[in-house]
Amino acid sequence: MISSVLRQALRTRGDEAAVLCHTGDRASTLEALSGLRLRSDDLTVDLDTHPLGETIEVAGVGGDGQPEAVGLVAVVAASLTDLRRSLVTVNALPPTVHLVVVVADTPGHRGPLVPSPPGIDEWNDLLEMRVRRLGKRGWVCELYFPNSVETGQALDCVLHGTTGGRRGQRATPLAGVHGTGGARWRPGDVAATGVSATGPVPLRRVSPVADIVVRAADGELPPWEDSVVPHLDLPSSGARVGEPDPVTALAPVDEQCVNPVGFTKKAGGPMGDLSARGGRCVLREGERVLSTVPEDGTLTDLDIGRARYLRGVRVDWSGHTNPVAVVRAVVALAAGGVPVVSGPAPEWAAGLGPELTTVLTSLDATALADPLSREEHSVRLRRAALRTHGQLARWRALATRAGVPIPPEPLVSVMLCTRRPELVGFALAQVARQRGVRFELVLALHGFSAELPEVRAAVADFAATGRPITVHEAPADQVFGAVLNDAVDRTSGSVIAKWDDDDWYGPEHLADMLMARTYACADLVGVTQDLVYLEELDLTVWRSYQTEKPSPDVVGSTIVIDRSVLRDVGGFRPLPRAIDSQLLLAVRRSSGRIYRTHGLGYLLRRAGQGHTWGADMGYFLRRSTRQWSGWRPSALLEGAPAPLGQPDPGPARTLLRTTEYTGGQS
Repeated sequence: MISSVLRQALRTRGDEAAVLCHTGDRASTLEALSGLRLRSDDLTVDLDTHPLGETIEVAGVGGDGQPEAVGLVAVVAASLTDLRRSLVTVNALPPTVHLVVVVADTPGHRGPLVPSPPGIDEWNDLLEMRVRRLGKRGWVCELYFPNSVETGQALDCVLHGTTGGRRGQRATPLAGVHGTGGARWRPGDVAATGVSATGPVPLRRVSPVADIVVRAADGELPPWEDSVVPHLDLPSSGARVGEPDPVTALAPVDEQCVNPVGFTKKAGGPMGDLSARGGRCVLREGERVLSTVPEDGTLTDLDIGRARYLRGVRVDWSGHTNPVAVVRAVVALAAGGVPVVSGPAPEWAAGLGPELTTVLTSLDATALADPLSREEHSVRLRRAALRTHGQLARWRALATRAGVPIPPEPLVSVMLCTRRPELVGFALAQVARQRGVRFELVLALHGFSAELPEVRAAVADFAATGRPITVHEAPADQVFGAVLNDAVDRTSGSVIAKWDDDDWYGPEHLADMLMARTYACADLVGVTQDLVYLEELDLTVWRSYQTEKPSPDVVGSTIVIDRSVLRDVGGFRPLPRAIDSQLLLAVRRSSGRIYRTHGLGYLLRRAGQGHTWGADMGYFLRRSTRQWSGWRPSALLEGAPAPLGQPDPGPARTLLRTTEYTGGQS
């Protein structure tokens, strides 16, 4: 079918030249281009091997008195991961009248190739757009512009449409890349620029188009000739012997494609193995090969999807002749949340980094038979992999290494509204221990004074940690939704996190929410009530909902939302209850993307009364997967801190009074 799509496009392209590009698995993409009748001025480009910084010249195009655009550009990709990687190379192509984008296969959670148009008027002369399925899960998108369009920009718009919601945070600083392996370093970034081996970096008006350049190539490179833009020379095939930082010498993971989205909690599947076979690194289940790892070690979203049914993957470090392929494959599996285990890692695998190496070797394969232990291990792996090897983290590390200033991480404004002064110390202790994220706290006291002894002591202890805190006293008769809006008005972060006063939060709760917000390109993220402590029964239940997926519902006390999104949907409704569900509905009505990540760093407390959510105890018991007597959180919660401003109560849990409260779960 791909060949028939391309034949039709070639027949209708007129007299102009055509450029046919392929990326990814050559067996599927290059085969689609074979047998086509091409003219002498047509060009075929392998986007995976074209050296960045070298122009792609098309005969009869771009010269004096010649047309600026080609009649057709077709990009055939084996996967979305391959398509995103090729974007920086496609930027070197001339404008086109007709763009055909083909993705042979996509994971089930991905949307169609429906473009999201740019923000000015570049697409006002779009004449025709056609999107259709290719087989069961592939897609074809065709765009026709009589007056041509910038090829790279149009492809970027197509890629954006597959994620939905916000574009997601772009890696900083602005990057230039050079070399055959350069595209792996900046996948999916239309602002990245291919540069020559020596420089200088091109100017856009008076400013360089990049703040840092990575030259990814093996062998000797000529001297760098740009005195303004710094550069780093990194090996295309992985860390050299004596490389000062083997971690940053590895090309990063594209977290918008290789991530935990689609993770399954089923622990009854077989074990897989990542091992050497026939001189290549392969992912297999028994004798069945699921994926053969490319020489550069890049696993795609399709490779991660093929491993989802496995209980886990064992890494066999022996017999490999290409260390970078093995290390990058392990990183990708971990970033995708696939439960990976191994024995002691060899010295040549130092590029994994200490944290990921520790997690890999912390669990035996037999422990993966327990669904809860398996998911906990998966979360630890994805944390270590994405925070060390994700594209955002990698480029911040490279910028630091090159001495290039970078903007600070997003500031999260934690918003806590409470009617219960006796719980202020408990709640502030949960906030104070958050790590891996910049945050401030806005504490709204609904109907009581900050001068109460227990409140004053807790606030003072929190302030002593060095974290910013703002205290707002709201009148008792003010409706709850209005109190929340007043609290939002006192925040200064670009991200708002809603917090409850009686639930337990792990120390990486906020960091996990921000990580999910990034890889899911979500406007709002949260978790489910996976773990619930039923106080009256002194019982903990685990309900094991499906997570790592777009969802219309999340727990209100875990909502993390972009400040701009909250403003655009009108803030919180001025109601006494159901505030959270109304916000979720407003985001959905605005076509926002709501994402549900794992819930193991959160424990919902359910008392006998005092909740706005009217579910009884039986609701939680009927829907539980597992039960434990007493307070039994996930290991990711890392226990419970002592309340700030109060004596250590001794037991890990703190019992609540059943004071009526109009906040909490909606």
